[in-house]
Amino acid sequence: MATLNDDSWIGRRIDQYQVLSRIGAGGMGVVYRARDTKLGRDIALKVLPAEFSSDPESIARAEREARLLASLNHPNIAAIYDLKECEGNLCLVLEYVEGDTLAERLKRGALAVNDGLTVCLQIAEALGAAHRAGVIHRDIKPANVKVTPEGRVKVLDFGLAKAITPETPELDMSETPTLLTQVIPEAIRGTPAYMSPEQVRGELVDNRTDVWGFGCVLFELLSGRQPFSGSSIPDLIASVLKTDPDWSALPQDTPSRVRIFMQRCLQKETSQRLQDITLALVELQPGTAGPEESPRRDVSAGKTIRSLAVLPFANAGGNPDMDYLSDGLTESIIVSLSQLPRLRVIARSAVFRYKGNTDAPQKIGRELGVAAVLTGRVLQRNDKLVISAEMVDVENGWQLWGDQYRKKAEDIFTIEEDIAKEISEQLRLKLTPEKENLLSKRYTENVEAYHLYLKGRFHWGKRTAEGLHRAIQYFRQAIEGDPTYALAYAGLAEGYVPLGFYCHLAPSDALPKARSAAEKALEIDPHLPEAVSVLASIKASYDWEPAEGEKLARTAIKMDPKYARARQVLTECLMTLRRPVEGLAEIRRALDLDPLSLHMNAAVSMMYHFAGQHEEAVDYGRKTVELDSNFFPGYFYLGLAYSALRQHSEAVEALQQATALSNNSTLMLAALGGAFALWGKDEEARKVLGELQQSRQRKYVSQVFVAAIHAGLGENDPALGCLEKAYDDRDSWLLRCLITDPRLDKLRGKARFRKLARRIGV
Repeated sequence: MATLNDDSWIGRRIDQYQVLSRIGAGGMGVVYRARDTKLGRDIALKVLPAEFSSDPESIARAEREARLLASLNHPNIAAIYDLKECEGNLCLVLEYVEGDTLAERLKRGALAVNDGLTVCLQIAEALGAAHRAGVIHRDIKPANVKVTPEGRVKVLDFGLAKAITPETPELDMSETPTLLTQVIPEAIRGTPAYMSPEQVRGELVDNRTDVWGFGCVLFELLSGRQPFSGSSIPDLIASVLKTDPDWSALPQDTPSRVRIFMQRCLQKETSQRLQDITLALVELQPGTAGPEESPRRDVSAGKTIRSLAVLPFANAGGNPDMDYLSDGLTESIIVSLSQLPRLRVIARSAVFRYKGNTDAPQKIGRELGVAAVLTGRVLQRNDKLVISAEMVDVENGWQLWGDQYRKKAEDIFTIEEDIAKEISEQLRLKLTPEKENLLSKRYTENVEAYHLYLKGRFHWGKRTAEGLHRAIQYFRQAIEGDPTYALAYAGLAEGYVPLGFYCHLAPSDALPKARSAAEKALEIDPHLPEAVSVLASIKASYDWEPAEGEKLARTAIKMDPKYARARQVLTECLMTLRRPVEGLAEIRRALDLDPLSLHMNAAVSMMYHFAGQHEEAVDYGRKTVELDSNFFPGYFYLGLAYSALRQHSEAVEALQQATALSNNSTLMLAALGGAFALWGKDEEARKVLGELQQSRQRKYVSQVFVAAIHAGLGENDPALGCLEKAYDDRDSWLLRCLITDPRLDKLRGKARFRKLARRIGV
């Protein structure tokens, strides 16, 4: 077994890797530069200490964790290519990254503020991708980040990383040592100057430990000094646990939003710390500091708020039939305030999970990572409305603003406008006349129509077949009350799309109605991104013209860059156009805009599945059902991804859940039949085929998914016949499944398949 404290490895050949020179050494072993003679590229070879090969369990654990880390395919993460064994030592084959580490760069002094923010934005991108994959780094520090000569940031050495799985949701420093911690002799593992308080105390850690390390790096890049220091390790640990950084060390031109963000990263209590590193992508954009941004001011002197959460207004009367009013008022204020310049307003889907939550607004605000929280109560007594609202500073719990409105129910528009405008004044935001008009824009003057629209949105949000049909009824009633109500037409269009997509209605029934409603909305108001997005989706999935769909989706994004659904539709178009890299980038942007949306998380799972990245699809599918265990689309895409990975029992279990939760949707049932067929459970698959045949008398059945069952059973001709029927039906699943669905792979060489593909334009 070779030793690691000499240069005896230089000149050796490990498979196709020729060791060239030594790069460095640490507690995790020695790193060498080597040449991949097969692919003609340089790589980094990390030779792990001999202790790793002392027992089979350690080797198995190393292999499992190396496979996990190899899945982190991101431009800002140094890749892991392979795990080798040589003379009793395990060797990690890593991406070789040119350039200086941030530790080497800091020897020349602090970075300019915008330069430091640019670097940290890329670090945040890397950590966000890792956290979404269920991996934390646990050793974020300047020495583990390199900047290439081209300016690309690479996070190195996920050496202390470990997966967060459903079985082990957090990491325990006291557990059996893992791949990276096993050989570190100290009781405390990591780099003390950058370790979180929970790390130095030996407690459970999660992704918020990386948030702490990120805050330390950001502070050091801007100030040129570490946020915590000491003459010995005990002194250093005491500093981490008990003292605050010297905020005065930051340069004077550090924007206040960056200072506040850094303070949130370095909260010693994890519950008060920033919860999601991807919020850095909003708060740390360089070059956006306004003239009013100065070092942090006391509230009594007024301060700028850059992020806000509008929590669901409470239905103070307790009548469930009035929930639509409190929910609708909340949503309307969110939409209005989202128009304000330089203000990040948390999306509806992220805040509505706090409906009925009795936690203090300050606590919820910390969980959401915002500077202020707006709360309110709605009480209706006959024709009178009593609405109270207050805005709380998350940092110190002080009230920034509060008011109460007592008006007739017909004055609800005025109440919304008053609340939005007063908040904008309290936030000290400069409004252009155009922005002022947006705050007060009304799509109808008919109060009854507006209430019907709110009821439609309330039921539409449930996304069940029953909820969608009720929503459509309310939108139609709103249109009857005001035939010029553009938003109601857009709501009607959005109601029909999922009815067709999930086969509650035949596509030829649902999608033309959606198109007609969207076109009517745009006749009234040509600047509705909701309506344009519906038309883009129809172009791609029903007209089979994804290039035209892409143009429309991009138009919707220009209308409202914060509208996540438009980016989801753009992703669908790009996938169909066989541009998966662009598509996945767009769906990740959509998720960043609406990170807690069930439908957006499910959409990410679907897009990764159709991009052929099924393990990532499983990860997002799991996260979706963790957010809501009763959400059937989450189980649907999770089951499809499991099936593609040949994890048959897991696929069947997920699709059985989807079928039950969807009230026996024919689409979910057909997907279940396909999973049975791929598993070799022919009897169960044929039973599903029989049930679907009976259902066709009264429900629409996607022939694309029936074709997948026949294909799994090896019945190619019936499968091709079903696909041809799907063409006649204009099945909205046909185009994407012809291009990417792995269940149809055995059919792709058939002449009838190729002929059908040409007919549809593939």
